[in-house]
Amino acid sequence: MMRNSFTVKFEKQNIILGIILIFLGIIFPLFFHVHNFRIYDLLFKSLHNRDKGALLLAAFRLVSLNSIRGIPHYLGTFIIAESTDLSLRGRRVPHFKGLFALLIIPSVYSTINRAHNIRYDFGVPALIVIFAIMYLEKMDFTNISLPKKAFIIILLLFGVQWLDVIPAISLFGFGRGETSQDLKTIADMIGARDVLSVFAIVLCCIFSFNAVLVTKLINDEHRLILTTEKNKRVERELHEARIKALQARNYIELKNLVHDLKTPLTSSQALVSVLKMMDDSSDPKKALYLEKIENSLDRLSDMISEILYEDKRLVINTSELINYVLSHISHLKLASKISYENKAESAFINVNKIRFARAIINALDNSYKAIDKENGGIHIEVTADDCRVYFRIIDDGIGIREEVMEEIVERGFSLSNSTGFGLSFINEVVKSHGGSLEIDSEYGKGTCIKLSINRVM
Repeated sequence: MMRNSFTVKFEKQNIILGIILIFLGIIFPLFFHVHNFRIYDLLFKSLHNRDKGALLLAAFRLVSLNSIRGIPHYLGTFIIAESTDLSLRGRRVPHFKGLFALLIIPSVYSTINRAHNIRYDFGVPALIVIFAIMYLEKMDFTNISLPKKAFIIILLLFGVQWLDVIPAISLFGFGRGETSQDLKTIADMIGARDVLSVFAIVLCCIFSFNAVLVTKLINDEHRLILTTEKNKRVERELHEARIKALQARNYIELKNLVHDLKTPLTSSQALVSVLKMMDDSSDPKKALYLEKIENSLDRLSDMISEILYEDKRLVINTSELINYVLSHISHLKLASKISYENKAESAFINVNKIRFARAIINALDNSYKAIDKENGGIHIEVTADDCRVYFRIIDDGIGIREEVMEEIVERGFSLSNSTGFGLSFINEVVKSHGGSLEIDSEYGKGTCIKLSINRVM
């Protein structure tokens, strides 16, 4: 949506997933709490027996409890932030996702405190995780899957939760929760302050180091993906450049060749005209043959002109065009597979007959490659409405897979190890005539290639 130059984009499914996770985070304290984790049982045992092992186990359970209860709303917040983009006047707003998390997490903490009457402390560990979300946004791992990025948050959350049970840093905003304070008080009372600190620091380093390591691996994967995509893009551009150069060279050579044909053709036309003027015989067959030769030369001259001058157009009816196409493929094997129905015989179109006919022939050739050579068939159907004329080439061949439908009209793309010019040529010709190309295919059942062009009234 757009308001005052602000653009907000979001992924609906991920937003819903994030909201569900936040809701789970709010209700998790009903199922996960200090009583069913028996944390105070271990603390009383540690105090009564001066058992440092029980104290460390209580610390481990407390950190696990806090992490388990925190994972849903931190992940939910992260997913919502990752699935939302804010732009101002076409520019992405920096650190929006981190600031978004900075708003959501305190709100979730406040909701939990009111709903369950327990104190969720929004302290330094929570801020560290939020800054981690901001850092991940800055690194912009757009090509990395969401679960991999979420795994970093989980590891980091387990790591920073250990900071809450280190007695020496309590003055800096760590471990202000009631159970954390009780744990550290008992550690002072039984002389386990140093043991608890070392234990917590070691586990904090292990989880945090793994979070950093996973981040590094994901960063390397992201760079590899970007490099691979860049190489593919460069390779594709080089491939397209080579094809364009090859096509341009072939086209220039073809035009030169066709242009050279004009000279002997013009001479032949002149000679036939001279023969007709000089002929004083009364042989009707001879006059008829000269007339046919002249007409054939005239048609050949028109064909050469249409090849040389692509913009040259001729108003013809659909029957003339299709008959011209069928006459040119009559010697090919595919001719026996074609059935033809023209429901718009009187419809006229303004086309370069040679190029438009070649487009239809290319479509027929593509269909012939796809059908079963024994039992397959190709149907040409011509229809028209008040504004357009439609040429449909329908086959019962193998069809086209959905994943390549968007690529098939690209120059150089081929499903049959050919040059890949076929469909791209058809598309270019139809568009140059102000028409459109549509391809409807179901894999395993067949394909319909529809060429539409404006009707001349």
